Amino acid sequence: MSCVAVAVAGLWASPDAPRAIDASALGNPALLEHWLAALDDDTRLALCKEKRLATQVLLDTPVGILERRRDSQGNDWCRVVVPNQRSSLDPRGYPGWIPATQLAEGEGCLAVGTEAATVVTPVAWMQGLPQGRSLKLSFLTRLSVATPSSDEDLSRIWVETSLGRGWLPRGSVHLPDESFPAVAATLETLGRRFDGLRYLWAGNSSFGYDCSGLVHSLFAAIGIALPRDASDQVETGQPVELGERRPGDLLFFEKPDDTGRLVVDHVALYLGEDRMLHSPTNNARIECRRLGGSRYAEQLCAVRRYLSTPEAS
Repeated sequence: MSCVAVAVAGLWASPDAPRAIDASALGNPALLEHWLAALDDDTRLALCKEKRLATQVLLDTPVGILERRRDSQGNDWCRVVVPNQRSSLDPRGYPGWIPATQLAEGEGCLAVGTEAATVVTPVAWMQGLPQGRSLKLSFLTRLSVATPSSDEDLSRIWVETSLGRGWLPRGSVHLPDESFPAVAATLETLGRRFDGLRYLWAGNSSFGYDCSGLVHSLFAAIGIALPRDASDQVETGQPVELGERRPGDLLFFEKPDDTGRLVVDHVALYLGEDRMLHSPTNNARIECRRLGGSRYAEQLCAVRRYLSTPEAS
């Protein structure tokens, strides 16, 4: 079994998709914040317009390796699928390319379906790693819980990872028997913690989300697995009339593509009272805004429901 061995790995369109400015995101460790700080408006926008980045994958997430290749610079890459990110692009999971140096084999990797400690704060520092290292982790990173010892500090949760044994502050994680209530209020509370976070095309971590990455992560936090992309998400859930939406529903929006065909290209979480939470577009930031009177009201094409009863809102 193989898994991601950096805090957040990018899944790229091809080994030649990254540019020189992306180099700091490709190593081990991945210097994600350094990379994001170096991107200006144009280089961020190019990730989208040129479809360079496909999605992001968190530490210890299992992947299936399909192919290995060396790029023009002599760096080794793996074409993989990510089973926990469903996609119509591949029934095995989201497909793309990851630098081989950002993958680990076997020991420490979290098997699919394994119970784990889950980061539930926007970020959390894992400390106590070999050589005294520490690592800043994203919301929803899942790691195997280490076997406790008799003198365990109750303020810490020890975990076994592909990078070795480390610990996380107890308040930053849920253990396997802990969960958030699967209600609309939880989705809003979790989502509002990311107010102001800058949009990132293909972002699926709390260092930057795109629209579908944000809702994919919020619903995963309450135990509901959505596909990764908005175009696939709209094919799931219970269809709801546009005027019957309620808190916790997802709103989908459409625009013409390059051929003039209308396609779903945006998704938002409905909060009730004409409010929605979303990660709007390139070089904007996650926000809560009114739907009425906006361009989004004109583009709204579908509503989908995942919470089963009105009481769940």
